[in-house]
Amino acid sequence: MLVNVNTINQSSSLSQLELTGRPYAFQGYVYGFHQPTLRYKLHHEVVKVSNLSEIDFFFLKELGVVCDFDMPDEDDPILMRLMHWPSALLNQANHPVFEPASLLKRQGKDSDHCLILQPCRDHVAALSAVLFVIKLLKLALQESVPGEGLKEVKKSFRSFQESLAVTGLQGFNQKLFLHAAFELGIQWFFLRGNLFLLGVGRNARWLDSSFTDVTPVISSDLVRHKPSAALILNISGIPVVQPFLVKSKEEAMQKAEELGYPVVIKPANLDGGKGVKVNLRTAQSVGQAFLAASTLSKQILLEKHVPGRDYRIHVVNGKIHGVLERVPGGVIGNGEDSVRILLERQNQERETAEDDRRYLHSIVFDEEAKEQLADQHLDWNSVPAHGRFVRLRGACNVASGGVPLPLPLYKVHPDNLSLALRVARVLRLDVAGVDLLIPDIAHSWLETGAFVCEVNAQPQMFSTLHKPMLVSMFKGGNGRIPVAIIIDAEFSMENIGFSIHRECLARGINAGLVSGKEVWIGEQCVNQSCSGAFNGARMLSLDPTVEAMILHVTENQVMKQGWPVEWCDLLLVGRGSPELRNPAYSPIEWLSFAKTLCPRIVIMEDGNPELYSHASSLFKSQSLLGVPGWADKGQRTETVMKVCNELILSL
Repeated sequence: MLVNVNTINQSSSLSQLELTGRPYAFQGYVYGFHQPTLRYKLHHEVVKVSNLSEIDFFFLKELGVVCDFDMPDEDDPILMRLMHWPSALLNQANHPVFEPASLLKRQGKDSDHCLILQPCRDHVAALSAVLFVIKLLKLALQESVPGEGLKEVKKSFRSFQESLAVTGLQGFNQKLFLHAAFELGIQWFFLRGNLFLLGVGRNARWLDSSFTDVTPVISSDLVRHKPSAALILNISGIPVVQPFLVKSKEEAMQKAEELGYPVVIKPANLDGGKGVKVNLRTAQSVGQAFLAASTLSKQILLEKHVPGRDYRIHVVNGKIHGVLERVPGGVIGNGEDSVRILLERQNQERETAEDDRRYLHSIVFDEEAKEQLADQHLDWNSVPAHGRFVRLRGACNVASGGVPLPLPLYKVHPDNLSLALRVARVLRLDVAGVDLLIPDIAHSWLETGAFVCEVNAQPQMFSTLHKPMLVSMFKGGNGRIPVAIIIDAEFSMENIGFSIHRECLARGINAGLVSGKEVWIGEQCVNQSCSGAFNGARMLSLDPTVEAMILHVTENQVMKQGWPVEWCDLLLVGRGSPELRNPAYSPIEWLSFAKTLCPRIVIMEDGNPELYSHASSLFKSQSLLGVPGWADKGQRTETVMKVCNELILSL
């Protein structure tokens, strides 16, 4: 069961390993992390532990994770594992964790207390993973080998995994897209479900699996209803397999007799190969396939089975991004082992693999596999010759155990690529997975014949295709817009933020401004009750007309929530007018907090030697500008605006 971040309180009596205080959930970006983080305090006494091997084996067996404990503090095996295992648990439950946890160890009287930063998306799930690992490690701290206690934890592990997975990402694509965004330096922000905002303002995009913010609703609904998509493609002169809607098992069996075997049964409105059975050769198998598909959908299609090799052609924004040959699920003989042993070994390898095989589905021993073996004059105990492929599934999709094999584009005839592009164009899809049945994709479909058997508007993509799609979506950019951040305890309607905002508008840049409780987009004030700079920046990030962002930070919401953006081009840090100075405001603390924004230019008051010296140690000297006379607003504004004008022109 997951726990709430706010329910953890200071412990009255501490053991050798104990979570203390209340964990802190950063929604934004802090400490150089590129995703949300959970910060928690740990009371931890460094002790030697000799009985960690059983727990190490437990994680290896359950998660397939080999822990490489390459940590600075090699004499602290407990802490090393705590820094590794929560991330492994989260990743296994499809939570995006792309950076290692970070350790901040306090000194002095609190030397036994550590601050740990755990990257995450869902803070409650991250805390649950941390507490689960602490529970295991506390067992290891017992004098005897953790026996009964570990057994109890193992019993509850499956339900714990399921609870983590509930809040994890759904489907195959999303985590790979987020990882691609992380590698490309594209900021991502969770909205709801599987929907994420990538980038900021004008350059931001929405992504839900491989659905984008420009995928037409009409088109996605159309291709999900396969008879409708087939009708449109047929009218367009594109070769398709004619589907027939069947309403009962008896009607399906009768239609199969009319068309002639073999046939295909599939749901009319589902994607991902769910409920699809192909190469059905008997009335009995048709009836069974119909009943199985009926548990998933009320609309069942029957169509003639078309022989040929199965290919998925990925189209993104009018260009071919990849071609996969979809090989049906099966095993390859070695001349020694039976089909049963080969399949058991293959399933085990897929479950524990760390390469792309981990995304493949296991194949179960069932009637379909038995029928496929019978067609090849084999059974479970047969020993296929070395190198012989034994087919165990009729359909080639990944959901049924198939294997997608990337195919270089130079091996595909241009006519076949053009056909896929025309399919996506006719259906008005920005992203499409076009399934093509053809004898040999190296030869033109105009010569050999071919059929488009299905089109998917939200295709599951091979792991190498997510990054190219994002590159196409962002036109080679990183989704950023110019950002200026002003940190000052002072607030007035004529502050420097408004001056920069007006200058942007004068130059035709539709800038957004957050200052005090006001949020402006262009000439219009869009909100007068903003609760802080972090929330105001989120408002601007979601508006596709915002071309630049100016954030005037006058309160501590950002320090509590994290930065709403990962970067800034201009950073101004002031101490405020003497009459308005906030005694709680610490420019030095804010400078350190802003270091990870990596600003291009930092403007400081050079009349404060300590502050200027601290800024010089944090930022490159060529990006640091000292401005005298902060008490004189006119002089300050004139000097800063001169720099801002040059910066705006460079952007």
